[in-house]
Amino acid sequence: MDLETVSQFAMGNHSAWGFMRETEAGSRMLQFHQDKPLVLPFLALLPFLFIALFRFYTVCPVALTYNDNPVMIKLFDQKTGKTTTEDYIEYLARKVPSLMDRNAAFRPSLWMTSGHLQTAYAAYKGFENKYIIPYQRELLSTPDGGIVSIDWAPSFKAKPVDDTPTLVLLHGLTGGSHESYIRALVETMTKDHGYRCVVFNARACADTELTTAQLYCGSWTDDLRMVVKHIRKTLPEAKLMSVGFSLGSNILMNYMGEEGDRCEFLGAMSVGNPFDLLGTCYNMERGFLQHRIYSPTMGGNLKRIFFKHAKVFEGTDIDIEQVRRAVTIRQFDDSVTRKVFKYRTVHEYYRMASSSQRILDIKRPFLCLNALDDPISVEWCLPVDEIRGNPFGLLATTARGGHLGWFQGFWSPNRWCTQVLAEYCIALFEADRRIVSQTPAGGPAIDTEAHAKDQNNQSHLVRDLNGVNGHGHDGATTKPRRTLGSAAAN
Repeated sequence: MDLETVSQFAMGNHSAWGFMRETEAGSRMLQFHQDKPLVLPFLALLPFLFIALFRFYTVCPVALTYNDNPVMIKLFDQKTGKTTTEDYIEYLARKVPSLMDRNAAFRPSLWMTSGHLQTAYAAYKGFENKYIIPYQRELLSTPDGGIVSIDWAPSFKAKPVDDTPTLVLLHGLTGGSHESYIRALVETMTKDHGYRCVVFNARACADTELTTAQLYCGSWTDDLRMVVKHIRKTLPEAKLMSVGFSLGSNILMNYMGEEGDRCEFLGAMSVGNPFDLLGTCYNMERGFLQHRIYSPTMGGNLKRIFFKHAKVFEGTDIDIEQVRRAVTIRQFDDSVTRKVFKYRTVHEYYRMASSSQRILDIKRPFLCLNALDDPISVEWCLPVDEIRGNPFGLLATTARGGHLGWFQGFWSPNRWCTQVLAEYCIALFEADRRIVSQTPAGGPAIDTEAHAKDQNNQSHLVRDLNGVNGHGHDGATTKPRRTLGSAAAN
């Protein structure tokens, strides 16, 4: 094709455009193009230009917040048998490119750039045909006669008990091992990387029977503590890590803070954590969509679990009719949660259950991942100062992502956060590949001596419902965790 032919085609004079002259509208369009040859090409390119600009605008670079003097990670070289140390953040920069690379960013689906759209898609898209996980369920009895379930992947038949590093997962409010965000990470860790996963299903969740008049809440860590002990007994040589989502991440961070340097986990990951439950409550009550859609939806989910086991609560101080009238999550917590866990007011529960008060007590590396447009776990509740004050902490935020969303891709969206969490988890597992009994002191690969005198990470005071602290005065105490027995004595 010579230049003259190309020119004729571009100007509309080529015989190929003959079909346009067969209609009056086509003839007018050709004439307009010949008179103003740049207009139609510009209009044709305009949608692509708009998409390019929109994509540039919606790219969300990862913002990181961490301590100026991070903890040192102990690295063991199996070939030489030597141990070296490396700055926590510098080590992650090498091992977690999805999060730490200079160009690391979340690129939301073009049709899901809103936090509300991301959240809605996460809630209503079940991905039933993806992430098929053949769990093996195990039921555990709690000291008070309750039941929790844990789902192993892969099953012990497919992968017998050994020293494979294991990830413990905690679901969100009324969720379970069936949730797509759980299954996506389990599939990545087990099938792609060969690790073991265990999903902790809270009381009455994921078809777990409720046998006592107690559900679960953001401050109750005893069930998780029991599960961790059981996993350690089952897998004595396997190193453990954990990840929590939404309310599960709040429970996990509370547990990590309570355990301190005795924690069984090498590290932890918190995803979509509300952190400040009272602030979250205010947001759910005052936001337009939050008050009319999110709070009633979550309250309805809690009521469905409650009334599925309503007979268990007969004869207790729970007013069944009051629960039936509850609409919002706050109303449910006021009529059920605070009474079950012996809080005097629902706001006292929200204040004491907030994991933000435990961040400075955590003595293991942890990652907190949140989206700033999350309509539930809102930006102004993030404990930025506390995470910056803890040398073990790392806060990663993106401008978009919604609540447990972070969907990317157009035709078949998938979660960006899954790869981030997998890389972080593997990085800590791979720092020292020795089994537990061969690791010094059986503990995690962390050099804590350099931070033994760090005043910013010392245990802080938390209120004890007994009302008497170690000095014999009413008020705060260094009691490590809440128990129902002590609360009932108040």
